[in-house]
Amino acid sequence: MNIIVNGDKISIEKNINLENFLKLNNINNKNIVIEVNKIIITKSMWKEKKIKEGDVIEIITAVGGG
Repeated sequence: MNIIVNGDKISIEKNINLENFLKLNNINNKNIVIEVNKIIITKSMWKEKKIKEGDVIEIITAVGGG
């Protein structure tokens, strides 16, 4: 199925949740925020949130600085 991640169209397998998507794509899950279809998904919900055809996902990395 096709989704958009950070502006790029990609194909993934069906019935995958956010947590597994991060693992399969070697994305470090520390200091990130995930937004699906303009809704922020809390880390505690990553296991339960299934990715669906056409979802638009933004993965934002928090960077400290001053």
